[in-house]
Amino acid sequence: MAVNFISIGQRIKVIRKLRGLSQMALAELIEKTPAYLSYIENGSKSLSIDTLIQIANALNVPADELLQDNLENTILVSNHSFATIISDCSEYERRVLLEAITALKTTLRSNKRFFPCH
Repeated sequence: MAVNFISIGQRIKVIRKLRGLSQMALAELIEKTPAYLSYIENGSKSLSIDTLIQIANALNVPADELLQDNLENTILVSNHSFATIISDCSEYERRVLLEAITALKTTLRSNKRFFPCH
């Protein structure tokens, strides 16, 4: 399987924006030019392992979160993503979300026949 640099770049861009960082700010943190970071985010340039680690550290995310679309086993990444989403929820909000997810899962599985490719 070839590495999908476009998906890595898109993840970097989304997380950078969630962190409230401009391309300039992230580029400074990783000691690269904003133009180079733009190429990475657009998938037009590949990045080295060193740069990937620098970006992951600067964005305070595990590297596998940036690589998620390129990995076959993403359970740990998904668990981390879920944990991050609910980290600021109250106990009540967590219970409601759990009930909603459980109901959604049931609905997805009971309607699987309508979507044979999944």
